[in-house]
Amino acid sequence: MKYFRSAGLVALAAIGFASLACAADLPTKKAPLFVAPALVPYNWTGFYVGLNAGGAFGDPNSEPLTGLFPAYAGSPRLPSSSNQSAFTGGAQIGYNYQVSSVVFGLEADFDYIGLRRNSFTVAGLPPTPFGFGAAPNVFNYSSSNSDFLGTVRARLGYAVDRALIYVTGGLAYSGGASSAVASFTNVGGAQYATFQGPSSSNIGYAVGGGLEYALTDHWTVKGEYLYANLGRRNVTLTDPVTPGGAGYSFTAKIGESVSIARAGVNYKF
Repeated sequence: MKYFRSAGLVALAAIGFASLACAADLPTKKAPLFVAPALVPYNWTGFYVGLNAGGAFGDPNSEPLTGLFPAYAGSPRLPSSSNQSAFTGGAQIGYNYQVSSVVFGLEADFDYIGLRRNSFTVAGLPPTPFGFGAAPNVFNYSSSNSDFLGTVRARLGYAVDRALIYVTGGLAYSGGASSAVASFTNVGGAQYATFQGPSSSNIGYAVGGGLEYALTDHWTVKGEYLYANLGRRNVTLTDPVTPGGAGYSFTAKIGESVSIARAGVNYKF
């Protein structure tokens, strides 16, 4: 009896081990691993349009007078005083092309710029050719600056996904200035000759840089600094009506440059 009981236990144990071995050989089902989708870097290639606004800070200057007043040819450079900070705002359009992390672009913008009331004064001048007025005489000049500023610039940038750092440079032009006015006063402050003349448009260059960031696939925001040097222009002023001054004229060579700090928003197609 004891023999049969021992044989039964051995048989049960053998069956158990065989079952475990078979179970180990069966394929097991594992839960699938989660694979995150690959992140696609932002691509800056494409056309865009946008708006900008900011502040403009002017730096006008001039050279000595020339023309029909030879006694003034060696006068000191005209010091300037004016309201040389103003609002600027406008629109831009452009195109970017990205190669690896480098972004090439071309942008044109057109902005209102409210720099005005340039004034120049020279005191202690010799007597005028008008036949009266004792030295020192005072010459006063005033004009409006440009009403608009436009640029056509190349852009070169380095993209770090949605951030773009860039430098820019190209053509700048301005215009829309009102007429210039000048006058002479004598030592007592009496005005005895007035002059008027138109101001012409300027063409020069603009350079700068900025940072642009893509908020979505289509909308970007940017901060930008530009320096525009609009060269120098000759402004000829004449006095057609004042007694003693009729027939006289002179030329003032006026230079203009402006710094612009602005923010903008673009929509990329």
